[in-house]
Amino acid sequence: MRTRFISFLSLALFLAISYTPLTAQGLEIGIKAGGALYSGDLSPGDLGLYFEDLNFAGGAYLRYRPTARFGIRVNGNFGRLSAEREMVALNENVERVPIERNFRTKLTEFNAVLEYDLFYLGDRDRNFLAPYAYAGIGVLSFNPESQIDGVYTELQPLRTEGQGLDPTRYDATPYELTKTIFVFGGGVRVRFAERIVLGLELGGRNTFTDYIDDISNTRVNYLDVISGPGGTLAGQFSNPAVTNPSEVTDLEYDRGGEFNDFYFVGGFTLGITIGEGGSNKSGCYKF
Repeated sequence: MRTRFISFLSLALFLAISYTPLTAQGLEIGIKAGGALYSGDLSPGDLGLYFEDLNFAGGAYLRYRPTARFGIRVNGNFGRLSAEREMVALNENVERVPIERNFRTKLTEFNAVLEYDLFYLGDRDRNFLAPYAYAGIGVLSFNPESQIDGVYTELQPLRTEGQGLDPTRYDATPYELTKTIFVFGGGVRVRFAERIVLGLELGGRNTFTDYIDDISNTRVNYLDVISGPGGTLAGQFSNPAVTNPSEVTDLEYDRGGEFNDFYFVGGFTLGITIGEGGSNKSGCYKF
């Protein structure tokens, strides 16, 4: 993750230096720090949130403003998503018993968004405050893990929902670990000293997948799961309520809800504009 962050920041610096003369407002390069919050099958209700699932997230960005109100921003966000929840599942005796489900995944996201400034307080060519909205698309990389007795295991290779076992009943292949996402949100930024920009923003991600936590609304047969490549380990993660797989004769259960997984990323941003603007028309920053 650190290598990807350094590569992204290096690319942003290169673009800033290369294209600075093209813009009347200058480019802005910056960093961000805040949190990422998961919303999915281990959350309460539809699009519910548990704020104890909040994890640190940070990154970098490059903003270009071709006009006064519109901006184009490229972002790299890095962090983690996780959750742990007590739920109810069917055991080998078809009894409903409480279980613990948990997952975690590294979050690696790159996106490009279009920004629109709603209004300005102050001189928009120098120092100002501006609330804004944004939307765009991105690419998410994830890989869910879960733990039993403190040992974490990657879940996708286990095929906990029978992926690839019976294409007439289950998904034909395991789910992809890289997905296109839709990004939307808003924030406010304050520019002062003609070059420094502070901001605060929050955005949601429509992931178009229900597998960030490895749990979807698939109806699963326990014997199918343990017959797959993950064996009884896949059965443990698929349905932790089963304690004696040899006693299972015919057990079917629903793993999760019908809605796809979402997550949110927000926090503070700190940037510096590069290029023309303010009183220093040479494009060089005055210290």
